[in-house]
Amino acid sequence: MNQLEIRTKRKIMLDTNFLLTLVRNKIHGLEELKEDKPTEFFTLGRVLFEIEVLGKREKKIAREASIVQQILKANNVKVLDSTLEDVDAEMVEKSKEGYIIATNDKFLRQRIRKEGGKTAYIRSMTFVEVDE
Repeated sequence: MNQLEIRTKRKIMLDTNFLLTLVRNKIHGLEELKEDKPTEFFTLGRVLFEIEVLGKREKKIAREASIVQQILKANNVKVLDSTLEDVDAEMVEKSKEGYIIATNDKFLRQRIRKEGGKTAYIRSMTFVEVDE
């Protein structure tokens, strides 16, 4: 990878529902995103906490949470400390810092786009699309 590619790597921040939807629908979305352009993946500590709490409440989600952990590890996803209590508000802030926010939350996507940010989402429950 040359210096230009390193500088132009896009940064994608993964949200709770995006990760769980990937697992539920057996979508290889992170691989799709990496094929398209050099990409670095991130998530928030609070996102991992949300997934863990959901997993403790429901057996089905516990299995999905385990798969999410494997996906995060396999894709070298960096976990950033959460600075806000509200994950959605923090995602909007991260979008202002240049992160593409990967979420299927329609209202969060609208908030991010309204603030001039970019999003990635799972389309037709089969593939990932990026608003760039």
